[in-house]
Amino acid sequence: MTTKGGEDKGIKVLVQGGGYRKLPEHEINECKKLGEFLASVGAEIMTGGGTGYPYQVGKAAVKAGARVFGRSPAKNAKEHEEKYGFKFDGITDLIYMDKDFTNHTDGLLQRMQDMQSFSDLVIALGGTWGTLYELLLSFYHKKTIILIQEFEGATTLFNNAYTYFDTRGDINPKVHYGPTLISVKDVGEAIAAIKKYIKDNDMKGGK
Repeated sequence: MTTKGGEDKGIKVLVQGGGYRKLPEHEINECKKLGEFLASVGAEIMTGGGTGYPYQVGKAAVKAGARVFGRSPAKNAKEHEEKYGFKFDGITDLIYMDKDFTNHTDGLLQRMQDMQSFSDLVIALGGTWGTLYELLLSFYHKKTIILIQEFEGATTLFNNAYTYFDTRGDINPKVHYGPTLISVKDVGEAIAAIKKYIKDNDMKGGK
């Protein structure tokens, strides 16, 4: 996307996905491949600063030289590590909560909402209820969303739900038109879709 000064801007990517399931080695390797690719095109990345798929993508991206923002549920670094058990090697910049939430769910929902304004592009890998809610937020924020199906879970459910409602004619054009859903089989297809997005939007890093 070209700025007013005539320079191409880099792409900003929000990575969503499951955080608590133990990942098999081949899924970790696929996340690594995605993180390294995002770093190679100069992407700035945001994750929830926690575990799982987003952590693995962020860790690989950081190692490859990318800037990765983490939206922590904690108020400071001590809480991030000790209360939540989260690491620091998957992020370069941590953004902490600015207040306590007596209800944990309120804090979780606020954190998910806060992350939406960061991104040009959303990439979703697997996940369960939390990722499903994040996807709904991204959908209503009219983002371009890449759903990687090889990780299954929320990405598959979300794609199936959209297809089902669209086929029934339950999509309200005044409300639901605007987001772009791109369903891909695996990380390889996701990388091809990201390259196309960068090229179509005149962003830095298109190769």
